[in-house]
Amino acid sequence: MLQSATPTGKPAARRRATRLLGLALVLLTFALALPAGAAAADGWFTQSSGTTASLNAVAFTDATHGWAVGYGGRILATADGGATWSSQSSGTTEGLRAVAFSDATHGWAVGSEGTILATTDGGATWSKQASGTTAWLNAVAFPDATHGWAVGINVILATTNGGATWSEQDSGISKSLDAVAFTDATHGWAVGEAGVILATTDAGATWSAQTSGSDWLSGVAFTDATHGWAVGLGGFILATTNGGVTWRQQYSGSTAHLKAVAFTDALHGWAVGDDSFHLRGAILATTDGGATWGAQSAGTTEELLMGVAFPDATHGWAVGDNGYGASGPREGVILATTDGGGPRVPARYEVTPPRVPSPVRAGARIESWGTVVPRLKAGDRIVVFWEHNIGGRWQMVLARKPADSYRVWHGYTKYSVKMVFKPGKWRVRAEAGDVTSVYRTFTAH
Repeated sequence: MLQSATPTGKPAARRRATRLLGLALVLLTFALALPAGAAAADGWFTQSSGTTASLNAVAFTDATHGWAVGYGGRILATADGGATWSSQSSGTTEGLRAVAFSDATHGWAVGSEGTILATTDGGATWSKQASGTTAWLNAVAFPDATHGWAVGINVILATTNGGATWSEQDSGISKSLDAVAFTDATHGWAVGEAGVILATTDAGATWSAQTSGSDWLSGVAFTDATHGWAVGLGGFILATTNGGVTWRQQYSGSTAHLKAVAFTDALHGWAVGDDSFHLRGAILATTDGGATWGAQSAGTTEELLMGVAFPDATHGWAVGDNGYGASGPREGVILATTDGGGPRVPARYEVTPPRVPSPVRAGARIESWGTVVPRLKAGDRIVVFWEHNIGGRWQMVLARKPADSYRVWHGYTKYSVKMVFKPGKWRVRAEAGDVTSVYRTFTAH
């Protein structure tokens, strides 16, 4: 016979208590399973690196297995998504600039003095490979466990046997190459100094130059043989949908020197770097293939970010150091996210009004200038509003006067405007997009 609740309600109370206890155990298990720091913050959060070495690059093969490398031969590894990071013996004190893993066991790290390290056991042991060069190597890519490329200062190296032997390839240029990406054993791209982009469709037997229009490119990523992105100085982002036959600029909304970029598919991507204009690190993200980029919060304003890795669209890591650190000794920075980095903040201009030289002579033609950060988007213009104080009231003299000239300085736009002033008090403001500057007030004599 089924037992029904008595007026005291004890059986029902016990059932409720049992359900609550079960729910608490589930929540506790979930919290313990999260990477360190995830319970304290959404978006990006800090993981403990345990090192004072600057970290230059990071690679993950899935949401749990990852490696980070840096100066002094530092190699860190995690098997729990970064909840704990442990040091691996590299056998070198050379600076390590890049790391790549083709699977959870096969990996390579490259750096100064032509250093190439390899592992076949997930980093339990690392061994040095003969590169045949003393050039600084900046980047490495392995689309599988046998085919790989390393690039650096005036050099491209390739291997078809997992690095047992490396041979130099002819790039046709003398430039520092900072990043390399291969989608398979034949299709690859390398970027670097002076905005150079090199591409190959025959495993590097021949490399051809592609046009970028950039000053310096530091990172490149491709999701397949046609869809790719390159990032660099001044918040510069380029994208291609035809393997680099043509590249088009995307609006980043940033002045940062973007050092690295990662895409998990043709839509979801992240770029990281350091924004010297604002003295802070930078993380940008897109969910539409770069049609729109927005900033994500790193939770600190001191980090200088050098590398980023996303094995899927939600789990990601960025590494660097607190290079601007006014708050203590330098530390290796590791940031992580389990939700794709959280919300994106749409880019907005910061506009300064024209700087008028002092003193201002009445009747003279004065040229003044101001800035817009970040650089103007295609199609946007700067307009200037001049107002003259007549009889105690401000009266518009020129409404929406377009700027006379524009110059792009890395990540921002410098504009100039000319004006002839009558004696008296004046004020001026500038407008870019939907953002208006404060007023600047002065007197013409």
